[in-house]
Amino acid sequence: MITACSSKAGALRRTLAPLNAAAALLLLTAGGMVTSTDSGLAVPDWPLSYGQCLPRMYGGVFFEHGHRMIAAGVGFLILLMAGLTQREEPRPLVRRLAWATLLLVILQGVLGGVTVFYGLSVSVSSAHAVLGQTLFCLLIAMAELVAENGAIPADKPAGGLLGASALALGALWCQLVLGAVLRHGGSGIAPHVLGAAIAATAALWAGCKTMVERRESALRAPAAALLALLLLQLLLGAGAAAFRLLPEPRASRAMIAIATSHLAVGAFLLGTAAMLTTRLLRLKPVPR
Repeated sequence: MITACSSKAGALRRTLAPLNAAAALLLLTAGGMVTSTDSGLAVPDWPLSYGQCLPRMYGGVFFEHGHRMIAAGVGFLILLMAGLTQREEPRPLVRRLAWATLLLVILQGVLGGVTVFYGLSVSVSSAHAVLGQTLFCLLIAMAELVAENGAIPADKPAGGLLGASALALGALWCQLVLGAVLRHGGSGIAPHVLGAAIAATAALWAGCKTMVERRESALRAPAAALLALLLLQLLLGAGAAAFRLLPEPRASRAMIAIATSHLAVGAFLLGTAAMLTTRLLRLKPVPR
């Protein structure tokens, strides 16, 4: 009976872990819609909205309060995952990672409240955005570490590929910091463009190197996704930059769609780099 219960809990964790990552990506997209539609101060109070749990959903309130509702759901899922991991997981590192995700989602909620109280401060709003994408990366790593197959059989160790993937992950993370500061009005576009060139080069190198050197589908799939997402992200970035040259770009529905898609694809790109790096760490060379 105990074994059966443990097996069910393990299956639940393996289902819940990728669900948490997907929910976090949805939350990031919803947050992007809040910024793109200038709805950040549509609700003047926190944690309630106009003193209610469910206010009338219209205009900016729809985006801002909808974002809060999704955040509450993500927080609950992460809490559930942390509890299951503490009970079922024998690896201390994975248990600590589960609690780290819970701590980050709580801090993320608090920063969201502080953002309201401080009137969309550039530093607080940017930290809120960066923390959300960092949490997404950790949830990707969590999903990989609780995967049913555990270690990935390989003909050879990761070697220099791990360094290339980690470099791409770090460059993309730094680029998201620059993007967050830009979106919240803390800088011009030049640092973001320079960062994009560096991050794109690092991601291109990691993706191509993986495709050339490895045969494992577990590595080639995220590498191919990394390259495809990189191309899409560069196109969306060019589109967002072009719309900024037009008068009152934020009034344009096309601009809102492109800016939000740019954020969402950027998060997906970062998460894919995190997935590739985590899988390289999971490689277990099998003797021939």
